[in-house]
Amino acid sequence: MSCPMYLGDHARDCIIRFKELVNIIQYYICESDAYKDCPFYKVINKEVTPCEFLEKCNRHQKYGNLDFKKISELTALYCFSDNRVNCSIYKLRKENKSIPENLMADGTKIEIVE
Repeated sequence: MSCPMYLGDHARDCIIRFKELVNIIQYYICESDAYKDCPFYKVINKEVTPCEFLEKCNRHQKYGNLDFKKISELTALYCFSDNRVNCSIYKLRKENKSIPENLMADGTKIEIVE
């Protein structure tokens, strides 16, 4: 079974909403029963309550060379749980400080690959 949002190559509801993912998403998850585990699918279907800054992070952060699995792990750990208060980006946003585009939720900085 495929994700109901899977509409064909590069034309998915999640890609439209989370367009920065187009370079890192591994489409096998969209084409299997595993789509229900995708954190972005869960947000769109309101199965999880995301951090109030999720949309801002989606527009601002660069994912560089991280793979979809790592992004999924980070979002599940920080963006969709009470652990968001430990997110490096969340803390800076709460303090109205600037956020490096290569800063990840866990405090690591990644190399940005364009």
